Amino acid sequence: MNVKIRVPATIANLGPGFDVFGAALSLYNEFEAEYVTDAKETHFILNGEGKELLEKKDKNLVWQAMQKTFELLSEDKYNLKNLNITINTNIPLSRGLGSSASAIVGGICLANALCKNKLNRRQIADLAIKIEGHPDNVVPAVYGGLCICGKNEYGDTGILTQLPIPKLKVVLCIPFFELRTKYLREILPTTVSLDDAVFNISRVAILTTAFCCGDYALLRQAMQDKIHQPYRKKMIPAMDKVLEKTLSAGAYGAFLSGSGPTLAALCDKKNVVNIQKSMISTWKEENVFARSCILDFDSEGVLEI
Repeated sequence: MNVKIRVPATIANLGPGFDVFGAALSLYNEFEAEYVTDAKETHFILNGEGKELLEKKDKNLVWQAMQKTFELLSEDKYNLKNLNITINTNIPLSRGLGSSASAIVGGICLANALCKNKLNRRQIADLAIKIEGHPDNVVPAVYGGLCICGKNEYGDTGILTQLPIPKLKVVLCIPFFELRTKYLREILPTTVSLDDAVFNISRVAILTTAFCCGDYALLRQAMQDKIHQPYRKKMIPAMDKVLEKTLSAGAYGAFLSGSGPTLAALCDKKNVVNIQKSMISTWKEENVFARSCILDFDSEGVLEI
């Protein structure tokens, strides 16, 4: 038996929506598992972005997610001795584009497919959140589109809303250095002032209005943030300068993708080239070298292909 899963990259926070907003993009990792009854050991085949950095066998995040799924489904047929696993990565690692979330969702869905798809999307998302710890990347990786997600009053996953998918392009500027999400969460304050909390609440309200009403002119103001970006930008050279130049070049809104260091801009098709050039050249002036890509929003989420 052979199964193959495709999972989209994701951008998270979208400015003020820390751990709440997330969106799926048209950039994908692919994961494949083959059941081999007479195999003596697992074969891991790693291809693409950062393949030399990925763990193999029981330390691999895809396998760990598969194992959690098998345990949940009380399935003991599959193990590291009878599966061949292939991972084709197109999502850059440690750049704030949901590479870990894709591995977790991909692993869950590989195991689920081998077990005849006993879990529905909501159950897949809930398990992914338990493994990842927060929902903003894994939820859009599962559902696609633009998502608002959170936990209920008991601390369980229980809130999920999908907003209209913006008819916009996403320009990513991806620097050639990595930042670990764990460290970038640790540098955030454990408390915030009332003024900063109110500021972000107002921006989240404006952001939601902009997407629901298609009033993208609101995004410039809506994507302002005082909860996480002011602290994380200390690790990202000239971040404010790049974002300001991006807006001047015609972007509706620009923000730090996830915990970074990738910066993202939302814009019309006619402005993508100018925005892309502006982001790369502004960073180059600061001796930060980056690559860029222009993507659409993904509307499907994880798929078996």
